[in-house]
Amino acid sequence: MRRTRSELEKPKKFILSDRVEPWRDWAILVVIVHGILLSTALRSPQWGWLLLIAVPLGFALSTAVLTIEHDAGHRRFSKKLWPNILATQTAAPVGLWVVHWTKKHQVHHKLTQVYPLDDATRASGMIRLHPCAPYWRVHRFQHYYAWLLYGLAWAGELRSQLNYVRDGELAGLTPPPRSQRLRSFLLEKLICGLILLPYAILLGPLKLTILLVASMTVASMFAAVVLSVGHISEGLTPGDVAPHGRQEWELNLVRTSASFNTGSHMLHWVTGGLTHHLAHHLRAGASREDLKRVHENGVVDAASRAGLEQLEYPTLTSAVIGHRNQLRTLGRPDAVVGPDAGPDRTAVQG
Repeated sequence: MRRTRSELEKPKKFILSDRVEPWRDWAILVVIVHGILLSTALRSPQWGWLLLIAVPLGFALSTAVLTIEHDAGHRRFSKKLWPNILATQTAAPVGLWVVHWTKKHQVHHKLTQVYPLDDATRASGMIRLHPCAPYWRVHRFQHYYAWLLYGLAWAGELRSQLNYVRDGELAGLTPPPRSQRLRSFLLEKLICGLILLPYAILLGPLKLTILLVASMTVASMFAAVVLSVGHISEGLTPGDVAPHGRQEWELNLVRTSASFNTGSHMLHWVTGGLTHHLAHHLRAGASREDLKRVHENGVVDAASRAGLEQLEYPTLTSAVIGHRNQLRTLGRPDAVVGPDAGPDRTAVQG
């Protein structure tokens, strides 16, 4: 049964399954991540094996980041902050800072792909992610080398954390005092350190550090690709003006958000529901089951009101190709902003 716009926009009443889903995901990922860490620490393998183990651990951590940290940022584990922090630090003990990421993600949802307000539009100078970003000659080749730099997204996130501790700058948000930011930063790092301490004792600090760095590189590459194809793909047209009001906000979302492989249950889980990316932006914090309903109803209505067709790639592979093509376009100095930029906007059916 098709739901009306008013029904989709009504605040959803809390039901137990809204909490069960994220905690169930947390339990599964905690078992996988710590199972790999514990078995590795007990065996203490040689360096070559350690790097091989980093691959499955990296994919597990990327799922934890896309699922657990994302849900924590939307307070799906609890309205209180501390359960969301504990869920993230236990499922993905790699130095995340939930408080900072939550605030940054709030800006992303409000000002999606608006340069330079959305941090995602200026994450790296080496990769030009928006037509308004500064152009360097090396950007001509970014559709070749960007994939390797995505593996360093964890380092970029750490830099973003340190910048926030120092200056507290996030578009449209009044920062808390620096002392409060520093306490929050150190507290979450301490929790992460305590969780990793037994593995450091069993495996040794150096081996654990190498394992985590290699794993985070794998995790960053996969997570960055999933997040990038949702907003930086051929057919999407980002702008540089903050939307005002519901209508402009919806229009901006349809112009800047793409979904992919919405029929895959596995990818839907592994990506934390981000296969339905536009639906997630229209109903942030919705369960994965609800995202499917929003995709079937709310996305169609929002695209119709915007006078555009929704952009949906049939597979992750086709979405990655669309992202590569957009990187190539952005690698040209004449890349422009606006609804007339790039190819004609048509839905990709599959």
